[in-house]
Amino acid sequence: MSRIRADDIEPYRARGGQLRMVLHPGSVGSRSGYMGTAVLQPGEHVVEHFHPYSEEFLFVVKGDLVLEVEGEDWALGAGDGIYVPIGKRHRLRNAGTTESLTVYHIGPLAPDPSLAHVDTEVLGETDTEQTDAAAGTARILFGMTVAEEKREAFLAAYEKVRFSVAATPGHIRDQICQSPDNPEKWLITSEWTSVADFFAWERSEEHKELVKPMRECYSDPEFRSFTVVAETKAAQS
Repeated sequence: MSRIRADDIEPYRARGGQLRMVLHPGSVGSRSGYMGTAVLQPGEHVVEHFHPYSEEFLFVVKGDLVLEVEGEDWALGAGDGIYVPIGKRHRLRNAGTTESLTVYHIGPLAPDPSLAHVDTEVLGETDTEQTDAAAGTARILFGMTVAEEKREAFLAAYEKVRFSVAATPGHIRDQICQSPDNPEKWLITSEWTSVADFFAWERSEEHKELVKPMRECYSDPEFRSFTVVAETKAAQS
């Protein structure tokens, strides 16, 4: 059994409002899903997104909100619950004059945290004012050699780390990659809102404890960090 106070968690603001992932595999070892809270001030919204592998359950504790689902508006008030099916694009906004509080549950878990939540818009971006949303974000590349006999232990250690990292303020996504030419060569790439956010986590005591089992599995580490200047997206048909 684990009890965690939402107020003790640093809110994530990059998607709008104050989002807190409270109960998740990294914090309590859950296997079927994760739960959190969304606090929105009047006029604030959570950017449109969808969940490729998961259903979402929302319960409004206080406030007046509108949930936009595939172009259809659903008015919500305190005591209302609503279900969002897998793959449905949705956006939550505070349509009232007071602060709102919503509890959300996502399940089942996606096979990788980077696939749990896919944004289809960027906070502050409008149809008439397109911005290069990637500019200023950070890309971290971390290469290493993993002997074949340590591969399973390495992947098991990464599995324990990744959901905790996904709940870290400033983290956007990460991937673990294996070279097709040399199976012992691995690369972990991660994306952060800024280089400062990454180093704040990388230098923390929590980070040191989390990655200790992984460090025992690899050699020849190579680290690089970059700040994105511009990004080109695929053309939409």
